[in-house]
Amino acid sequence: MSTPSSPPEGRTRGGKPRGSPQLFDFRRPTTLSREHVRTMQIVQETLARGFTTTLASALRAVVNVSIFNIEQRPYDEYVRNLPNPTVLTMLSLRPLPGLSILQMPLPVAYAATELLLGGSGGAIQPKRPMTDLELSLMRGIVELSLPEIRYAFESVVSIEPSVIAQESNPQFAQLAAPSDMVIIASFEVRIEAVTDVMTLCIPFSSLQPHLEALSDSNQDGEEDTNRIAAEKARIRTHVEAAEVEARATFRPTTATSQQIVDLEVGDLLLLNHPVGLPLTLQADAVPVLDVTIGRLNRHLAVQVAGQVPSDRQRRGSRLQVIPAAAPPH
Repeated sequence: MSTPSSPPEGRTRGGKPRGSPQLFDFRRPTTLSREHVRTMQIVQETLARGFTTTLASALRAVVNVSIFNIEQRPYDEYVRNLPNPTVLTMLSLRPLPGLSILQMPLPVAYAATELLLGGSGGAIQPKRPMTDLELSLMRGIVELSLPEIRYAFESVVSIEPSVIAQESNPQFAQLAAPSDMVIIASFEVRIEAVTDVMTLCIPFSSLQPHLEALSDSNQDGEEDTNRIAAEKARIRTHVEAAEVEARATFRPTTATSQQIVDLEVGDLLLLNHPVGLPLTLQADAVPVLDVTIGRLNRHLAVQVAGQVPSDRQRRGSRLQVIPAAAPPH
């Protein structure tokens, strides 16, 4: 009997690549719920589309920004994984407390500034920190994107983003305690021949109340929808069981009071209703259907001919009485 062979190194038994180990802090086990992740994914997809439009318009180049990942990490872990140097823009998202970070990798930042200055935005870029002039150009690009950030977060909370400062060294951007949890949205940015990952870091504590409030409102909305549906079903049941008076009516006819008083047994009443004209079936005086009169066995009956046209206006006629003593014409 042969023993099963072990999977190749770096592979599972199904042949799929093994995922890299993920750090887990047992002191801070709080993580984003599926509903929160779904909400943030909608926000970041909207933001990615806004970034694409803004950058393409400002740089007049082929630009594509797509959402790459959404995760929750301690702030210290996020900072340690950032490249040094990089371009960090500190943002205020009033009324959210604290500051957020929009991090743009150097290759993307240099390609953008080169395009702004009339260059080609090639793949070969310097690896030094940006100068004050270059940072100023990048600040202008970020400020153009602020309305897109505000629009993307409208479904969660109304914010007024603004640029506070810029840094090149992640160690100097101490915006939160090392153990504080942050939400990190990663975007794949492609400008001409340059592709890299940009990140947006927001303190979890600042967004958590709004995410939970949104979840509660969605749950209340679902309960309201269920309650309304049940109420509609209950009303429908009562309405369908309600009794209404149904009558088949001829073309409307008017008569004088004297004609009614003078009526005698055997008089003929001419209704001026053509034989080929259907009667109208009314339910509590509301026209519902056209019907034709006939007979079934020894009973009079009406047969449904169709819906009453909405634009029908039947003119009334004068009642004509043929006395019983006079022979009919």
